[in-house]
Amino acid sequence: MKISPLVTYLIMLLTLPSINAQETTYHCLWENCGYQPGEKVYVFGNDVKLRTAPNTDSTVLQLLKIGEWVEILEITAASWPYQGFDSPFYKVRYDDMTGYIIGGLLALERKTLNGENYFFAYAKEGEHIFLNIRKVANGLYSEYQVALANTTFGIETYDDKGLNGLDGILFIDYYAEACGSNGGGIYFFVQNDELLKVAQLTEASDSGLYWYAEKFIFPNDEGGIPKKILYKKEKGEVYDEDSNWIVSSSETRELRWIDGKLSPNYNEKITN
Repeated sequence: MKISPLVTYLIMLLTLPSINAQETTYHCLWENCGYQPGEKVYVFGNDVKLRTAPNTDSTVLQLLKIGEWVEILEITAASWPYQGFDSPFYKVRYDDMTGYIIGGLLALERKTLNGENYFFAYAKEGEHIFLNIRKVANGLYSEYQVALANTTFGIETYDDKGLNGLDGILFIDYYAEACGSNGGGIYFFVQNDELLKVAQLTEASDSGLYWYAEKFIFPNDEGGIPKKILYKKEKGEVYDEDSNWIVSSSETRELRWIDGKLSPNYNEKITN
């Protein structure tokens, strides 16, 4: 099937990571996304047991606090069920000790936003996969959980991007590695030290014949509106490739951040 240059360009816009992908670490559940030897990884759990052998019966060398880091030495063949996954044991170095830790107790990444650290890890309940987020402040942590529509993603942080009253923005940026995958993402706003999920946006395409995309344009973004978020939704379908017969539509709404929520509801349906 021949795909026209215009359609190819549209698909590239929808499926490629964001423009600062060079600075973004993408995470996934594939085997080759595991921790690599020499990598320094933060501890996601609290009082995590550093053991003398890769099993739960071995002696505990040290209890590690959330946010401490270890150096990965190797992945072992041993594993243990944790948070819905068969999680491998890793051989690690901590200070002058060498021991073993279950991989599920290690963070995918650490992000710092407004002076506070956030750590991330996968979890699974039945067929549903979640991202657990822990924020650490003053030696204590609070936890948030969000369902994932796509398990391959990067984590990005921003300042208030021109929205008054925000302490920052955290964005789970889905990477659409195949047609039909959700390439949108999840926005969290940080306000008064609280992490608030405010939107889950979708971007998808199907074999170059259909596309659907939602995005936010913030006040400080190109084309932004002062004190408002511009919500844009575009969708289209290719009816005939030879003649570039494309039918598309777009929708925009101006949103405000008021009393801890977006107003109006960007998902509101049009009624007659």
